[in-house]
Amino acid sequence: MKGKRRYLEWGKNLAIVLLSLSAAWLLTMTPLVRDSGLLAYGAPAAQNAEIGAVTLTAAAYPSRMAINTLEGRYGVQYNQAQVDSLFARMGPLLGEALISAGQPEVLDEAQWQACLQGEGVYFDFSGQIPLSALGSWLHPEGVCPLTGSARRLVLTQGEDGRVALSYQEASGAFFACTTDLSVDLHLDPAMEGVEENGARFAFEDGELARLLDPYTLITEEVSGTVYAAATSLSAADLSGLLEALSFNGQNHTAISGGEAYLEGESRLEVQNDGTVLYRAAREGKYPVVHSGEEPTLAEMIETARKLAEDTVGERCGDARLHLISATQTQDGWQIRFGYQLSGSSVWLYEDGWAAQFLVRDGYVAEFTLRFRSYTATGEQAPLLSMERAAAMLPALTVERRELALQYRDQGEGTVSPIWVAQ
Repeated sequence: MKGKRRYLEWGKNLAIVLLSLSAAWLLTMTPLVRDSGLLAYGAPAAQNAEIGAVTLTAAAYPSRMAINTLEGRYGVQYNQAQVDSLFARMGPLLGEALISAGQPEVLDEAQWQACLQGEGVYFDFSGQIPLSALGSWLHPEGVCPLTGSARRLVLTQGEDGRVALSYQEASGAFFACTTDLSVDLHLDPAMEGVEENGARFAFEDGELARLLDPYTLITEEVSGTVYAAATSLSAADLSGLLEALSFNGQNHTAISGGEAYLEGESRLEVQNDGTVLYRAAREGKYPVVHSGEEPTLAEMIETARKLAEDTVGERCGDARLHLISATQTQDGWQIRFGYQLSGSSVWLYEDGWAAQFLVRDGYVAEFTLRFRSYTATGEQAPLLSMERAAAMLPALTVERRELALQYRDQGEGTVSPIWVAQ
């Protein structure tokens, strides 16, 4: 009996230990513990600070979208809240399509236009977005096999009941590929309940087709807010800026139009007009954190995005940063971000962009930041309809350029939206 009782007691103790371990494991899965940093204690330190798990944050969002159903087309632009709401619903489909994309095949322009007119979902990101990075943002667990960059993408009905992904590459060429998504299970349910609002592409309208780029999206409801604009960097903000950029600020000297800060091989210039320039003679202060042997393009963009968001992004008021382009040059990867207001781009000064980075040899070697802040005044700018603006803008008719609503900021106190040919 005593032996039997010992076995029973031993079994109870074992059960208690197992339950305790199980409870401890479940506790570590709760957000409170995972986000507290407690799990880092006792964890082995990374041998290389540049290599580790990398969290990628989306650096680009569509500025216009359209959904084609049997009843007609619903399109939205120049209203970022509406576009964001629609993208929250459709973005996961695009992510799944990107990581499951098959071998792309070339389309001619007639086939591309047929894709735009068929049942499906259209995305326009304004800038040229690397497809590999876009796939990583929308579906972090997968890898997009597509190369190149694209601004316009569309999900449509493909063969064998599968969803097809089509896009216009930065070169202007059109491509399509099959995906693992099902039309019945994925695409059709996502488009349910959408009502048409008369949106159309310029190539679908005989009169507008003569004036505009064929892929200009025409919508009836267009309005534009007037914003107060100001330089968002002052002498009182310098300590916060230096902290955000990890500069100690001890070694500095006055220069023409501003102040220069030196730290090792790195130089940071803060100009009185709100422009900040960084140059590194060698590797520099800002390595690209990466999870593999070499940084991916998405990881380079993430490093640049984080620097931009922590600086100009923190001080831009009602504006939002968006990726304009990531281009490989002889010096490295040039990554540009711009300001957006209500889904319309802000053309800043002469070059248009708000932040530019050069990534070389796994480090950010150079950057230029332009600090501007925008605050809605409550006023609405008087705007012509898109049809009337197209007829009255002479620059459009020469090369059939795209008609777009844009803010031009040349340093004045307010900015208003205007129609431009781009």
